[in-house]
Amino acid sequence: MLFRPRSLLQLVVISFVLVLTPLGALLIQAMQALESVSMKGRLATLEIASLAKSSQSLPEIVLDMEHSARQYQVLGDPKLKGIIQVTEARFHADLDDVCKEDLSENLQALCSTLTSSTQQLIDTLSDVPYDSAVYENALTQFEALSTNTQRLVQAIQHTIELKSEQLAADAASVKSKLLWQGVSLVPLSIVMSVLFTFLIIRPIQRLEEIIQQLGSGQAPLKFEVYGPRELNNLGEKLQWLHTKLQALEEQKFRFIRQMSHELKTPLASLREGADLMEEEILGPLTDSQREIVMILQDKGLQLQRIIENLLDFNGLKYQRSILVSQFDLRKLIDEVLHEHRLDIQRADLHYCLDGESLTLNADKVKLRTLLGNLISNATYYSLPPSRMWLSWRATEQDLVLQIANNGNMIPKEDQERIFLPFEQGRQPRSGTIKGSGIGLSVAKEYALMHGGHLQIVSHPQADVCFQLQIPLVSKDCSYEVSSDESEDHSSRASQGKKVNMS
Repeated sequence: MLFRPRSLLQLVVISFVLVLTPLGALLIQAMQALESVSMKGRLATLEIASLAKSSQSLPEIVLDMEHSARQYQVLGDPKLKGIIQVTEARFHADLDDVCKEDLSENLQALCSTLTSSTQQLIDTLSDVPYDSAVYENALTQFEALSTNTQRLVQAIQHTIELKSEQLAADAASVKSKLLWQGVSLVPLSIVMSVLFTFLIIRPIQRLEEIIQQLGSGQAPLKFEVYGPRELNNLGEKLQWLHTKLQALEEQKFRFIRQMSHELKTPLASLREGADLMEEEILGPLTDSQREIVMILQDKGLQLQRIIENLLDFNGLKYQRSILVSQFDLRKLIDEVLHEHRLDIQRADLHYCLDGESLTLNADKVKLRTLLGNLISNATYYSLPPSRMWLSWRATEQDLVLQIANNGNMIPKEDQERIFLPFEQGRQPRSGTIKGSGIGLSVAKEYALMHGGHLQIVSHPQADVCFQLQIPLVSKDCSYEVSSDESEDHSSRASQGKKVNMS
């Protein structure tokens, strides 16, 4: 940026001033233009009023003079002669008021003609006897004087109309000028407001982008925030926070890895000892002792699965590829059910399998872990009478597998949260060992690695149903073709409680 304000307040103030400057200039121009139009209108109004008043009285004064002159001819009273002179003075006074205005040359010439003719007529009437023929002839000149006066009044009316039109034209011109100024300055203010809004929002959007990348686990390439100093400093703080979070993440994974390896060694010894006791190497077992041995084996197997989930979760950060092999899905399901036979017996779980033998190209190890986590979840969260439905089918390109169970329905607000690491639903979990809360997150990550997805869907019979959808042929850089062992595992799966349920 060519301009980087020191603070956000400075940027806001500068943007506010610059955006209002064109509008302020337009307001000042409008005030000046209105004042000018108002002044011109006031002067024009006074001039028009003066012209109208003076011009309207001229014909009446001419009639008064003619009337007094004819009375003087009949009566010969000297007083009437004085009235003629007084009326003539009034006429000249009003005529001077009209003619002193800024009039055209024709009107000025007409004013001069009226002034000279009136003066000549009054002089004639004053000098000759009232009963002479000259006086009689002079009276006939009043008709021409009245005609010229009417012409002057009409010309003045036309002048008044022209001045009114000119005043209206000036007002329209000012209005048009203000309109064009508004058209040019208001868009400028809008453009500047958009520009400064962008300058304010862009660093905030950049901060939001950095925070979103940090929250999704993707480290941003750059932490630079081009903007005010406060937002730039906030970007540096986010970089410091990212470094701290990265260090804590490394410590967490290191702790999980070390703890898992440390637990596996004594757990293996415990399971080996329980297996030896079950085989009665040390002598025959009573029923109570055999029950205790089965409990040890059951809980040891649960602990082993928890540790394996922790190791799988820890490895997700470093291993994002899959090793594709070819295997029979039905045999894999039977193997997983056999591995969970003790949990299934303990929960008195009855399950139903619905699907045919299906050849699948995928990572068998990861898919085994995925199915194991879903079956374990259905086992521990089922409510009596415990039921589980496991079905699969093949579409044109994908495998669709559903594992459903009866129990408490998962609220909509929890349906996405339960797939997060170390998050569990609100339903109570059976068993004495609490889960780690990463089984479903590992399952979803493995589904994503195969190019598919894992989600919660509705089921016509069950309360909770997880649906896995992955391609029938998974593509990856590592590919290994292997065949399943010829041993039929269905006999081992039958050790669980498999029933036909409608």
